[in-house]
Amino acid sequence: MIEYWVGVDGGGTHTRARIRSKTGTLLGEGRAAGSNLELGIELAHANVLAAIDQARAEAGLGAEAEQQMGVGLALASAELADCYHALLAMPFPYASVRLTSDAFGACLGAFGGREGAILIAGTGSAGLIYREGRLRTCSGRGFPISDLGSGAWLGLRALQQALLCHDGILPPSLLAVRLLDHFKRDQAEVVRWASRAIPADYGRFTPWVFDAACDGDELACQLLDETCAQLDTLLMGMRQLGARQIALLGGVGTRLAPRLAHLHLAPPKADALEGAILFAQSEEFPCLHP
Repeated sequence: MIEYWVGVDGGGTHTRARIRSKTGTLLGEGRAAGSNLELGIELAHANVLAAIDQARAEAGLGAEAEQQMGVGLALASAELADCYHALLAMPFPYASVRLTSDAFGACLGAFGGREGAILIAGTGSAGLIYREGRLRTCSGRGFPISDLGSGAWLGLRALQQALLCHDGILPPSLLAVRLLDHFKRDQAEVVRWASRAIPADYGRFTPWVFDAACDGDELACQLLDETCAQLDTLLMGMRQLGARQIALLGGVGTRLAPRLAHLHLAPPKADALEGAILFAQSEEFPCLHP
């Protein structure tokens, strides 16, 4: 018998878990490193377990409570069938485990389990339309070929432009100085770093762009304009595909939402953790890979 409902939201940078009693009382929350399935199934599995363990400890629950948990996982890259099945083949100690994408978890949370559409712009970016009982994804095919307007995309653009500033092709920039100072002004080190960097590594430079824009840096302001243009393209395209209400989510999306107010975005009712809990509680929601 399930006594606790658990929601997990996992992206490229962070994994968050939330435990509620079967009556809805919030009991505890936990965090761990990223659980995007493309980063590795074993790594994602370990970080999911770690986040839930931390939430369980905060709730004051013993290990025996795991067998009474119904868990909903909303994880990045779960839309990829091989990743989806590989994770569900891993051992879990819980009473039940259901898996969906982080985008669908966010959509369920944003609209309280009802149909709607969301565009997540966090470390990565992905749009999803939930309409007439079906799911349609937009973009979100991974960095660097997709994920437009995301933190990783913005971090990459910032480094590209900073190097052009260093070469004298673009005007001097406070943001460019800060970025290159981070690499001790060694262009070879930037290249070496990029050869092994993952999306979350690029995404860590996103706050630097926002901070420099607040200081009036022309390059940083231009980069935020470019990011808004990418998000605007995705949002307008989603409307053309039939999305009536769209919520803009994620760290980047939330900060840029005021600049996209002309699109009349819908305020989210709740977060992806609540959406993951809703997904855990009902088998009526569409399954990514039946």
